[in-house]
Amino acid sequence: MTVQSAAERLLELGDAGTHPASAIVGIQTHRGTEVATAGRASLQGPGTVDVPLSREHLIDIASITKVASTTTIIMRLVDEGALRLSDRVGAFLPGFTSGEKDRVTLAELLTHTSGLPPWWPLYMEARDRDSAIAHVQRLPLVTSPGTARSYSDLGLILAGAVVERVTESPLQEAYRTFVADPLRLRSRYGPIPAESAAAAADSDAYEYAMIRSGRPFPVPFAAESFDGWRDHPVRGEVNDGNTAHAMSGVSGHAGLFSTVDDLLTLGSALRGEEFVSEAVLREFSAPSRIEPSQAIGFRRYALPVGGQQITLLGHTGFTGTWFAFGLDREFVIAGAAMRLYGTVGRLPTAGDDASLELPDLVGNDPIYEVLFDAAVDTLADGPAPATSEAAER
Repeated sequence: MTVQSAAERLLELGDAGTHPASAIVGIQTHRGTEVATAGRASLQGPGTVDVPLSREHLIDIASITKVASTTTIIMRLVDEGALRLSDRVGAFLPGFTSGEKDRVTLAELLTHTSGLPPWWPLYMEARDRDSAIAHVQRLPLVTSPGTARSYSDLGLILAGAVVERVTESPLQEAYRTFVADPLRLRSRYGPIPAESAAAAADSDAYEYAMIRSGRPFPVPFAAESFDGWRDHPVRGEVNDGNTAHAMSGVSGHAGLFSTVDDLLTLGSALRGEEFVSEAVLREFSAPSRIEPSQAIGFRRYALPVGGQQITLLGHTGFTGTWFAFGLDREFVIAGAAMRLYGTVGRLPTAGDDASLELPDLVGNDPIYEVLFDAAVDTLADGPAPATSEAAER
């Protein structure tokens, strides 16, 4: 599968009415970089014009923020000796104490083993960053720390808050200082000018339906009680509700806008020893004892190529994104299919029972599978990797 055919295949996923509006795929190997686009960054409609997607458009990378920003900053802070993965979270966030919270470590936040619940609509109870972060600290743990993996946006919100305490700077400035400026990236937290971005969603209809339906996480709120829902195309604003409505667009778990080229640059930098040391990369890439497919911040992926298992570190994002880089092969992949745009529609009208159902979307798994196949095909076309210490990570 070529890079261009992978981008075009992403647009074909799903049934009529659920096809992603835009797609982009980028792959970097020792042979160079190839990026292909398909679809529209903005669809023609009332007050909007049809704009083809280009590789220059910034993408709302959603939960890839967890690794491209928060985890990467922490890697650099660990390298400098300013942080340790064994540090207790409560040492930096005094509100996160009492009971079993006293034992939660930074590593447990990043491996989703802290015991925090997966999600909570913070904007229902907090409208600014400080109160939202304080509210996360007060939420009860749902499991004992270090006993189970439960993927949690809330844990990465707190990890981002730890970064702010250690660096004594807002998270967006820490990102610029530790990541964007050293690597000369255009990536940044939003909001950003709409014309520079690919639209990520039609509206807040999906999260509205999450509250109304109680799926996948039951919450004790009525969607109608929140007056901040967006009923317009989300372009240049972060899609994630907590980040957009409660955290001013900047969080440890979401909010970063990036080009695919910037993600390829980041993946390449993380493989080298100048940006982060070999020792730190080895520490962060080690599999969790609770869930071996989970590393520190990153997910571990195994690609079967030529009778070998090639290990990648990476992450997916709710908007339809994936980013990964090779530990034992010079390889980086990044891609996106904007699955919430042109598909979820406007907010439902009052009393519309359809709002009790989540909008029908292309799943993240089919998007990942197309990108996974493109990665396998690209690696199969290249030479076998030389033996290196990286293969032992």
